[in-house]
Amino acid sequence: MGIVTELDQVAVNIAELERGRSASSSGASAEEYRALIKRGTCFVPYVSNEGMAFAPSRFLGYIGNKLTTHANNPDRDGRITNAALNKIFGSQPHADASLERRYLAFCAQVGVQPSQSGAFGVARKYWVTLESIDILEADATTEITSDPGITATEKQQLVKARIGQGLFREMSLSYWGKCCLTGCELQGVLRASHIKPWRDCSNSERLDVYNGLLLSPNVDALFDKGLISFEDTGEILISSQLSEAALKALGCNSKMKIALKPEHAKYLSYHRENQFVGSAA
Repeated sequence: MGIVTELDQVAVNIAELERGRSASSSGASAEEYRALIKRGTCFVPYVSNEGMAFAPSRFLGYIGNKLTTHANNPDRDGRITNAALNKIFGSQPHADASLERRYLAFCAQVGVQPSQSGAFGVARKYWVTLESIDILEADATTEITSDPGITATEKQQLVKARIGQGLFREMSLSYWGKCCLTGCELQGVLRASHIKPWRDCSNSERLDVYNGLLLSPNVDALFDKGLISFEDTGEILISSQLSEAALKALGCNSKMKIALKPEHAKYLSYHRENQFVGSAA
């Protein structure tokens, strides 16, 4: 079977999974669907009519896949399908506590008792898609606003920090003063960007100035997409997905670096391990 190269092909396979999931589905399709959800290791979260759902990568990766024939595909290989999905989504799957909670709730919803870990005993991993980010950030916002142990002012600052505003932005402006990579001093356009994404942070991390970089919009977009990252010593890391022409157009080059302190290291380590797309595979 051919390997997916476009998002539309992934969407067709998700529709096949939804068919197997439906209440009216029975027999081989429904049985194979539940087995895939139970045993999967890497999942793509998506929004269905019933909320967030999860699609296993080994099923999504083959063009026009069918639940009734998937188990008999002798060439099934998660490494190949994961590489294909990495290219389509522009990111790599990683362990995520919020998505793991969502996955377990989804399993209960579809009547599946999930394995304690994915196939081969490894931790389950997830691609963080744009639509899943919205849901995860809404979950985190609800958790903050409903916490009786946080004052109204603290809640406001934590929520504002999600979009790089409020106290977090003020601290970032005071600490950096200008774009820490390009040197742009036009503060009105600069963005206070979390190194470890806001949705994955504890409340203290959400307001930690060392979890922030002050970046010009083009650099912020590259960093947010994991197309660039930084060594603990400040040297820039550039994804192989970025061409020299794109780098030049965006005002970046491989000789750039930022001035960091040891306190930045744990956040940059997280970004490199979970956000940075080091290779095009």
